[in-house]
Amino acid sequence: MCPPSVETTNEIRRVHAQQLAGLGIGAPLSAPEGPTQPKDGDDMPPLTPNQLLPVILGWINDNRAAVDAATNAQATSPSPDAPNWDTIFVALVESIAMYLRKDEEVAQAIISARKGDQAAAIAHLEASERLIQEVAKALDCTFVQLCDFADLTPDGLYLSSGAYAGLWLTNHAEKPFAGGSSSKKRMDRHKLGPLHPSPSGIAWGSQVHRGFYYNIFGNFTVEGKVQVPFDVLVEQLKNANLGQTKIHITGHSLGGGLCSLAYGEFLRRQSEPSFAGFNIGDAYSFAAPRICYEPSLMPPPPPPLVEDVTQYPFVHVGGAWKITPTGPIKMADEPPCLPPPSLGQMVTKTMTLAATTPAGRRRLIPETKQSTPGPVKLCGKTDEK
Repeated sequence: MCPPSVETTNEIRRVHAQQLAGLGIGAPLSAPEGPTQPKDGDDMPPLTPNQLLPVILGWINDNRAAVDAATNAQATSPSPDAPNWDTIFVALVESIAMYLRKDEEVAQAIISARKGDQAAAIAHLEASERLIQEVAKALDCTFVQLCDFADLTPDGLYLSSGAYAGLWLTNHAEKPFAGGSSSKKRMDRHKLGPLHPSPSGIAWGSQVHRGFYYNIFGNFTVEGKVQVPFDVLVEQLKNANLGQTKIHITGHSLGGGLCSLAYGEFLRRQSEPSFAGFNIGDAYSFAAPRICYEPSLMPPPPPPLVEDVTQYPFVHVGGAWKITPTGPIKMADEPPCLPPPSLGQMVTKTMTLAATTPAGRRRLIPETKQSTPGPVKLCGKTDEK
């Protein structure tokens, strides 16, 4: 598809800024800039956004064949049993690039929006995604933030804690696809317990992880009106005028949990008139937590905290792959708990399966120590049961 018009982008930013007026600023957004992505005990230490950007651009430049192949495939996979590793590489890049958002600019956008200065809020939003736009340019895409997923605090307030959704639109009109990516930087442990969602159909009636539920389905008030982050996400995708452009949804770590919940809701409601206009493709989540109990048909990935499964037995079904030194392995419906892989491990192992060059694989992130990689979660419409 063609890049979105200025009018389309401005409308998306206007709605986002309006949403920010209903949020407060959480501690991570008001703190000085620090490491941007989770540290998983890895071979690649946490990096600030400015440090992470050249790493991501290096991944893209050294694996241009994978990017081109994913574009030609419209970022799809044949099925959960036959993943397209080129597409998975691009989805992983989209997910990791979300950590490049400048939190200090988001905090200023919230402050401006709460003061009613929407123009200033939009300007700060644009500044917050400046580094992400560098990645979008390298992927030959256009990027725009869609909404923030509000974090419910113990006192009932809603804060912006780093969870948000963005849209990646390819600039190739002959091979249209759009990627929806989510990111979240923290999850308070007091929110681990399950709840029964309202409305009850969410996650096909399962009890849902409390923290993820409130982030994406909680109610918060903007200018006297109640908003639900997921509803804002749907509205923003409509504002993007995607037509029948194939949409894939992706996320890393806690953002992968939000990705799984959002994808499940799109599939569950795809026959409704308000959802029928979307051409939903696949979902790709990386090292993401489980998000709900059985009997959900939604396939969430394993948890980052193994000990939590004993207290809260969140589960997932099908669709997960573990990348091993001898190749990818389709995981069982209910695999054992695994620690999350590092970003370096995930990218390096994914690239060995994508259309990379040997020189590119050597130059990126050497595997300096042995560790067990976590799963790549591939969900598709063909995975419905």
